[in-house]
Amino acid sequence: MNMMKAILQAKYGGPEEMAISNVPIPDINDNQLLIQIQATNIASGDWRLNTLSIEPRPLKPIVRLMFGIRGPRQKIRGISAAGIVVDKGKNVTRYQKGDRVYFINSMKAGCLAEYIAVKDSIAMAKVPRNMEFTEAAPLAFGAMSAYHFINENTIQKGMNVLIYGASGSVGSYAVQLAKFYGAKVTAVASQKHHQNLLNLGVDHIIDYKKNDFRQDSTQYDFIFDAVGKISKRSCKPVLTQNGVYCNIWATTKEDSNRLNIINDIIEQGELKTLIDKVYPFEDFKQAHNHTYEGHKSGNVIIKIT
Repeated sequence: MNMMKAILQAKYGGPEEMAISNVPIPDINDNQLLIQIQATNIASGDWRLNTLSIEPRPLKPIVRLMFGIRGPRQKIRGISAAGIVVDKGKNVTRYQKGDRVYFINSMKAGCLAEYIAVKDSIAMAKVPRNMEFTEAAPLAFGAMSAYHFINENTIQKGMNVLIYGASGSVGSYAVQLAKFYGAKVTAVASQKHHQNLLNLGVDHIIDYKKNDFRQDSTQYDFIFDAVGKISKRSCKPVLTQNGVYCNIWATTKEDSNRLNIINDIIEQGELKTLIDKVYPFEDFKQAHNHTYEGHKSGNVIIKIT
């Protein structure tokens, strides 16, 4: 039996509940792909599910029913990654052996491993040309989550947009998408992230530790809370009459068509992945702690292969 290394978590909690184990390389059926994972990212979605840090609290029992009562039903964690197709079932036509792909597998996780078997129907796309696996791994979580809120239907040219928590994975993609669709973008983040955000093209930055944008006179057409820490009610004084407030806690849609749109924007040179740090596989606990502390710039990556 061929074996692989994987990171398993038996109980909800922090990185102390995780350990590297040797497990069988998964078999595939006629409708699946076998992907050799090259890189995976540790995102806020991983933190919420792995530690059961779910808001609002009444949702916790529902999440337990969906993902496991006492611990994750899928012991191999990690919900998004990038890698190489090394085998495919006879019914798979969208991808071929050797294709470089990135994807999200939220319900079944399994990305913190050297190999994963997935259906070709999950949200997946080919890695854009000239993009490294480490840059592509966060796209299906961070960029697609941002696109759910910041897209051609929600943002019009000239709108005044504010992104709260702009320095994280979702936030850093959101500011770029808002600029792509022609908005004037204000980013809210702590001082240490300001230069990275300026490099992404934001028009104005507010340090939330020094100023509360809700106390200023500036009005916004669209406010996106990318970290789920402010309320719609508190933002009403600074929303225009028809202004829109969105919060990352809303349910998002995982769709390969959205990834293809994101790829087009990347190919135009208008969207890139902000990476804080890349960790080797064996340093997975440090990588998770980095994300769980909540102060990263963009994305934290684990290089698998």
